[in-house]
Amino acid sequence: MPFLGRHEAHSASSAPALAPPWAAPVVAAALLVGSVLAALVWHATRLDRVDAWVMRWQEMAYEHGHGVAASVSDALAPVALLTVAAGAALAWRARRRDAAVLALVAIPTTLVVEVLLKRLVHRQWPGGPALIFPSGHLAVATAAALTAVLVLRVAPIAPRARVVVAWLAGGFVLVIAAARLVETVHSLSDLVGGGATGLVVTLGAALTITAWSRRP
Repeated sequence: MPFLGRHEAHSASSAPALAPPWAAPVVAAALLVGSVLAALVWHATRLDRVDAWVMRWQEMAYEHGHGVAASVSDALAPVALLTVAAGAALAWRARRRDAAVLALVAIPTTLVVEVLLKRLVHRQWPGGPALIFPSGHLAVATAAALTAVLVLRVAPIAPRARVVVAWLAGGFVLVIAAARLVETVHSLSDLVGGGATGLVVTLGAALTITAWSRRP
């Protein structure tokens, strides 16, 4: 079996799958949401009503918290690198090579997909050259959070620790989203698109790796 040694094959048949049962429905929903948003903001240079309404709050929050928000955004890169390294090491030690592969590929693949989507959708601020849909920060934060949750799901650790990490991972994504809003770098729809991108890429990778590793 790919990713597995001969002595690991027997235990793998009874081990939990890397991709959880809810992975496919979540991928389908996230893909639908992301596709609809991408169509709505296709080559747009103006904010829609919802984004414009949220932007009023963003501009008020920027005056008081843009410094803290920038520091939070800067923390994403080291957290993402730590997730890749620690996730791969933990999965390898647990003899879950499928989880190790996920830890190594989910975040880099998310970065590549996010850059391609930015060029494809080509949404810009009025008068600005930057491409803003989807949010790369939130895409990577979502990928990192999901990677940590999925790796720990199949690692031999206490269930309570998995729950704690899941809550911390979800909180981390929300904090990054709030920071990007406060910085006024993205609109709300950019962040939703970024979250959808991270979900689709990471869970899609988990589904693909699971199907490949469990082939007879």
